Amino acid sequence: MLAGAANKIRMPRCYRGVELDINDDFSSGWLQVLDQLDEAVIVLDHERILRHVNHAARRLLGYEEGQPIGGRCRLTTRGVDCENACPLTFALETGLKSVEDFSTVYHAVDGRALHLDVTVIPLAVAGGKFRGAVEILRPTHPRPGFFTCGQSDVAAGLQRQASALAGLEGDVVLVGEGPSCRDVARTIHRFSGLPDELFSEWSGAWPDTPPWPPGTVYAFGHGHFSELESGRPEGWRIIVGMLTREPDLDGREVWELPDVADLSGDLNRMIGAWVDELAPGKSVSAAALARLVSIACESGLEEVERILETALAAASDRVDVHHLPEDGQRTVLVDELLKNDKPLAALEERVVREVVERCGWR
Repeated sequence: MLAGAANKIRMPRCYRGVELDINDDFSSGWLQVLDQLDEAVIVLDHERILRHVNHAARRLLGYEEGQPIGGRCRLTTRGVDCENACPLTFALETGLKSVEDFSTVYHAVDGRALHLDVTVIPLAVAGGKFRGAVEILRPTHPRPGFFTCGQSDVAAGLQRQASALAGLEGDVVLVGEGPSCRDVARTIHRFSGLPDELFSEWSGAWPDTPPWPPGTVYAFGHGHFSELESGRPEGWRIIVGMLTREPDLDGREVWELPDVADLSGDLNRMIGAWVDELAPGKSVSAAALARLVSIACESGLEEVERILETALAAASDRVDVHHLPEDGQRTVLVDELLKNDKPLAALEERVVREVVERCGWR
């Protein structure tokens, strides 16, 4: 049985876990208690062999009733050892008694990606030796990008299509503006069960991209497929965005994204999410948001992106209307600077602040 509070928990140099009686066994009665829980729970031994998967976890992971569950845990990968990519490894390396809500992606028996918050409790025998672990699996939903985060029927259709493409293994062509293509590519990547760290933008050569573990590489512009397909590491997926559809795309999934006008009812929510994506923790005032929506409708998302880059660098905590151009054109902040008694000095200050912000020096 799990030791009670009266039992002393020993703390080895690099590992601290819940202590077990040395005679405890994974087949003992306390495992039957786990089967009565509504939450999904799995139990691993000291070699990370799956020793018990309760009923809720069987349903979540896709095990059929009576299907054997033995074998080394490879839930965070598609059939290979996960090494450092799991909450248990993190718990053991940091020496924590438990790790709560570790966001990760496990894979079901049929290969489906499961986005989870995992709580892991390492177990130890007397003396502190690692005995195994209990993991509690709580499903979560991957976060969509700004372009697909709306609540309209069009936005709901975008999320469904992104999920459908995420379940396929082929390459994808997105047709639309640069910011929307890049964001949808990242959403497809997230929905496929991969972390943001494995989403790369094409640098011009595959040697610049670590070959393992495989992820998604994104490029924008015509003519990229030939160079991307040459020398592609095994397992990597290619998503290419382009402003207009080019010929000779047979055999590839092509998705023509809707225009800004089709998402007009979602623009407030989209731009707010975009600001949070570009600069987590910063917000946008109602007046600034209204102006950005107007700019998006008049000039498109490319113009909004250019303005946001400068405005977010200039703003401290919140983007206000004075951080934006009055006419929505590329002469960003010119109107504001000309109101200053010393416009050149004000411009110099803006440039310095932007450099400092972008370089992470503040």
